[in-house]
Amino acid sequence: MKKVLIVAGFAIISFLIYSTVFKTEEPEPVFSYNFDFEKVDRDFWLVGKWDSFDRNYDAAKVNDGKLILTSNDSQHVPYILSKPIAIRQGDVITVKRRVKISHNDEYFSGGMVFFQTDDEDIIPTLSDSGFDNSFGDGIALIEYSYDFSKGQERPGKDVIRFLAADWEYNDNYVLINPIYDEWIDETFTFDTRTSQMTYEINGTSYKLNSYKLDRNYIRVLMHAYGKGYGNEVAIDDIDITVENQLDN
Repeated sequence: MKKVLIVAGFAIISFLIYSTVFKTEEPEPVFSYNFDFEKVDRDFWLVGKWDSFDRNYDAAKVNDGKLILTSNDSQHVPYILSKPIAIRQGDVITVKRRVKISHNDEYFSGGMVFFQTDDEDIIPTLSDSGFDNSFGDGIALIEYSYDFSKGQERPGKDVIRFLAADWEYNDNYVLINPIYDEWIDETFTFDTRTSQMTYEINGTSYKLNSYKLDRNYIRVLMHAYGKGYGNEVAIDDIDITVENQLDN
């Protein structure tokens, strides 16, 4: 009996040592969200009109698998906002979209904006400081700007702006020649390991450094802000991937 207990004990100890030394942890899951806009996924996207968090899915048109945002009615600028997307330390967040941008000759400032937040609901909590500050802490702005007004504070007149949150006091931005009226492929990447952001348009990449994220979620906002008729953001598809690369 004593011999059996010794053998059993040895087997248990050997198993524990083996498990500790050779244990292979399961990799963190990859989260992937894919949208071709045959219809709007109402569990993922909030569609509304600027200055309101009321759901208004008629503000964006779906036509032949394309999501269309226009600001022809300057009193009711449409936007599309993602639900909060959970992130972890070591995640690399990638947002790809195929898009066509059009503008008129008056004013256009269509953008794709990235925020971090602790909100868990698809509808943001309204901030005491107003609608614009309710999405979360700004991370990056990719803005197609056609604006020759004298009061313009952001850099460039007819450009794509790729701006980090500290652009104003650290000159942390890039100005890119705009591409209008044709389909383009865009990719935005945020690497939480290095806090580096990359924006790629039609195969050309631009990099900026960001502050370190310290919230649990990110959001993506897209809009076609402008004045007059002819401003439009047409989106063919969007792919969002969150992949943990902490050990890479």
